[in-house]
Amino acid sequence: MRRSTDKLMKVTILCSGFGLGFYTPGLLLQAGLRRLGMDTAIHVFENVLPESARLKVDKSRKAYHDNFAVALMSQKVPQDMRNSLDLAAMEVLLNQWMEEDRRYFICLSGHWMYVLEEYRKRREPESVHVDIVYMDSTPSPSWKNLAKHNPHFADGCGETTFFENDNNRVSYYIDIPAVEYVPFEERQSRLFVHGGGWGMGTYRDKVGRLEEAGWELDLLLYDQDQPDEQRDSIRYFQMDPQWRTWQRNEAGEHTFPPFGEVKKGEKTVYQVGPDYHSMLDQACHVQAIVSKPGGGSLTDSFATATPLIMLEPFGVHEKHNADLWERLGLGMRYDTWIQTYDGSAQILEDMHRRIVELRSRTPRYIESYVNSIQMLAGSPGMEQGS
Repeated sequence: MRRSTDKLMKVTILCSGFGLGFYTPGLLLQAGLRRLGMDTAIHVFENVLPESARLKVDKSRKAYHDNFAVALMSQKVPQDMRNSLDLAAMEVLLNQWMEEDRRYFICLSGHWMYVLEEYRKRREPESVHVDIVYMDSTPSPSWKNLAKHNPHFADGCGETTFFENDNNRVSYYIDIPAVEYVPFEERQSRLFVHGGGWGMGTYRDKVGRLEEAGWELDLLLYDQDQPDEQRDSIRYFQMDPQWRTWQRNEAGEHTFPPFGEVKKGEKTVYQVGPDYHSMLDQACHVQAIVSKPGGGSLTDSFATATPLIMLEPFGVHEKHNADLWERLGLGMRYDTWIQTYDGSAQILEDMHRRIVELRSRTPRYIESYVNSIQMLAGSPGMEQGS
C-alpha cells in the first residue's frame, strides 16, 4: 500500500550527456519511478554549462568516434568541472530547487556534486537525501577527478554500485518490464554491434570476421556514417544525428534517443520509446551484444538477458567492467570468443541462462530506492518536500 507521503515526493535525477551510459539509465529510473506513482524531474549537466562548453562536447564526441586513441588519451587529462559551470544557469536551477523544496536526488555523474554541495549550503543539509549511483564497477573519470579535488564528496550521501568489481557481484539492476523477454531458442541468429552512445572503439573493424563466423548483424551507425554496400546479412540502425541529450521535447521532457532503421533509398524514420531506449528492441531479439563494456551496455545486457561480447574498453573502469562480466559468466572478451570458441552460439546460450538465473535473485534498484525514501519521509524533519 502506497503512503500518502508519495504525493509530496519528487525525485530529481541528475544525468550527464558526456556518455549515454550516464543519461539513458537516468531515464530508465524515471520511467520506473513513475510506474510506482512517484513524481520525477531530470536534469542534464550540460544545461548548467555555457553554450561554448556544449559545442566542445559535440566536437569531442566526433573526435572520439573518429579516433579511439584520442578518446583514451582524453581520460588522462584531469578536469575540475567547477571552472566550467555557467554560474547564472546554476543559480536559476538552485533557486528552482529551493522554491520546490527538492529533497530527494539520484546522481549518476560526479560533475553534479559541486552543484549539490552548493544546494546543501542553502538549507538544512540533513534535509537533502542524495543517492549516488555508480554505473561502472569501479569509478569512472568524473568520479575519479572529483575524488582528487574533494576526497570526502560522498559524505552524507547514499552510495549504490550496481556492478561491484571488488565484491564480484551484481548488487542491483534496473528492471524494464516493458521490454519483451525472448528465450534464447526464439532469438534470431544475429548480433547487435555498436560503439556505445558515442560510437567509440573498434566495433566496425569486427564486421568481416563476424560474418565469416556465420553471423548476421544489426549495426549501429553514428552521425554521418554511411552503410557499407547493402547486403542481406547486415541491417543498419541509427540514432537521430540532430538529437542531443541536453535538449527537451515540446512537453519539456528529456527523451530517450530517437532511433530508426536505415534503409537504402528511404528516409530514416526515428522513433522515441516512452519507457526505454528503442535499441533494446534489437538487443532482446539477438543472441549477443558486441560492444565496448560500458556501464550502459552492462545495464542493457542484464535487463534483456543478452550476453555481452566485449571489445576494447574505454579506460580502466571499463576494463574492470569486462573483468566482472567475464568472471560472472555473463559475457566474454571478443578475442576469447573468436579464438577459443570460434564465435559459437552455444557459449552464448550458456551465458544467457546465467543472466536469467542471476537476475531472478538480484534486487531491483527502483523498488529498493522507493522503500528507502518512504522510510526517510516518515522520519522527523523529512515529512514534507519533494
